[in-house]
Amino acid sequence: MLAIAGGPLLWRFLKYEPVTWCAAVQPVTNFVATGCWLTFGTAAITAHQRGLISLPASILVVALLFACGVGSSYLIARWCPEEQP
Repeated sequence: MLAIAGGPLLWRFLKYEPVTWCAAVQPVTNFVATGCWLTFGTAAITAHQRGLISLPASILVVALLFACGVGSSYLIARWCPEEQP
């Protein structure tokens, strides 16, 4: 994920073009959000399989992770409108 999101950033850096703060934050945030999604989502599903939490609680955890990921993308888009296509 970081290779895909950070590829254009690395290419600009190697060509000695200026890189904005927003261009650096977007791939890092995507990488962190994906890692959190995989880690905590898998933990919630595993906890349900082991009988530690109910199925609705597991679904709620995954839905909240999704909402946090979407919210962070929306905030970055508002903070950095010049970086959006």
